[in-house]
Formats: sequence, structure tokens, C-alpha cells
Amino acid sequence: GNLCVDDNVRQSLVKTGKFSTMEQHVDEAEHSGEMQYPYIAKVINDVLGGGDCSTSFHVKVLPIMIGATSTSQEQKFGRILAPFLAQPHVFTVVSSDFCHWGKRFSYYPHLSSNPDDGSPFNQIADYIEWLDRKGMTKIEMQNPGAFATYLKEHSNTICGRHPIAVWLESVAANKQSGFERVNVAFVKYDQSSRVSTVDESSVSYASAVA
Repeated sequence: GNLCVDDNVRQSLVKTGKFSTMEQHVDEAEHSGEMQYPYIAKVINDVLGGGDCSTSFHVKVLPIMIGATSTSQEQKFGRILAPFLAQPHVFTVVSSDFCHWGKRFSYYPHLSSNPDDGSPFNQIADYIEWLDRKGMTKIEMQNPGAFATYLKEHSNTICGRHPIAVWLESVAANKQSGFERVNVAFVKYDQSSRVSTVDESSVSYASAVA
């Protein structure tokens, strides 16, 4: 069935004057949240024993799309969202793929050996995983600056890098204010294919929990 929108949180964010409403065609073209909401709602309702919007246990959603924001904007929005993310009844999902590698993505760097220890990369896929895991480590550090520096150094094509950065800013703000402290850990990593030549391509996927 349909999921309810959290109008209370939406109105609170709109009142800040920093958010705008997506046009319908933009919303319809976006698919990451659409693919995930049913699974999230099912799991939460199963755990809480709820049902639809008429019951005491139901899931409300509030999609927020973040575009190509600057570092200062990421910090600003991170601080705005921080108190909402710290609320105990709020479950936050940041949706992103990781590296989009290949000529069709105009991104295909590769090295023959690991810059950290000199060990050989048997396939280009090994280099891609090394590159991704460097970024994953920066995210686990919960340091927005470290993640920003990583992106500048490697230009990894993480499509959700801006929402990830906003979330990191929220985490850092809540930690600094004492509202909330979290542990961030990546639990799953995979690639759409194991690239071995520059004529191939792949997209990486990584899942973290906090």
C-alpha cells in the first residue's frame, strides 16, 4: 500500500526556508528511495507488529533529495538535519552506489600495485575495491573533512557523495553537542562485475550500519 509522509517533520524543515519541493517529474525520475521503502517498511512493521496508517505502529517517510552541494552547504544542511536524525524514532537511510568504473562513466583509473603496501593487484577489480574501501574507512571515521579530502584525491564516482557528506556533518554535529553518538561500520561490499580489462565496466555497492 501507500506509505504516509511525515508531515510534521516536513513542515519543520520547510519552515527553515532552506528546502524546496521537488517537481513531480524529478521525483518520478528518482528511484533509489522508491526501491527501498517497501523493504524498510515491511521490516519495521514486522518488528513492531503494525500494519497500515490506521494502526499505532506504522512507517512514515520523508524523502530528501540532495544535489551537487558545496562543502559549506553540506555543513549547513547537516546542522539543520542533525536534531531530527538524533530523534530515537527516526531511522535514516542514505542511498548511494560506490565507484562507477569504466569508459562509459568517463572514469577508469587503475594501478598495478597497492600504494599502501606494494602488493600486486591481480585484477582492476582489486584496485577498485581498494579505492572504495579507502572511502568506506573515511566514512567509518565519521570525519566529514577526511571524506572530502579522499574525494578530492581520488575523484571516486560515488553518486551519493553529497548526501553522505551531509549525513556525516549531522553525525559530527550531534556528537559535538552530545545529542547522539554512533558507531559506523560497513557490513557488505560487492561489485556488479569483476573488471579485468579497461573495456569492461562495473558499479560498486557497499552497505553500512550506524
